[in-house]
Amino acid sequence: MSRVPKYFKMDRGLKARFERLCAILGFDQSVVLERLLMKWCEEHGEQVRLDLYVPSSGNIIINQPKQVNVAVKAELSYVKIELARILEVLKAADSNRFPEFLKQLAKLAIQANRIQTLTQDNELAQLLAEAEQTLG
Repeated sequence: MSRVPKYFKMDRGLKARFERLCAILGFDQSVVLERLLMKWCEEHGEQVRLDLYVPSSGNIIINQPKQVNVAVKAELSYVKIELARILEVLKAADSNRFPEFLKQLAKLAIQANRIQTLTQDNELAQLLAEAEQTLG
């Protein structure tokens, strides 16, 4: 491997620090820089310029598949059934008489809100609105 000179500009303080550290540690500056540049080239050698693939309009659309996890689907079904059940009980009776059902409704509403964020289910959104009204 033949060696050739390379000149570039760098921060004056960084240059002085680098030279001082190399002198203290007994390293040849060229060897240190060569190793650093080799490592950098290895790490970045496979990268491509993305701007070469951008359409002239400049708009990029990324389509992500809307795959819903089976566990999320199961939890969605469970939450909808439970919300509907508790809301029916609370509609039929004075909600103040059943504080335990209100506690369950509040816990379920928190769980349902998380699932709603993931699934954007319309039926669940309606049940959540109803639960919010009931909880006041």
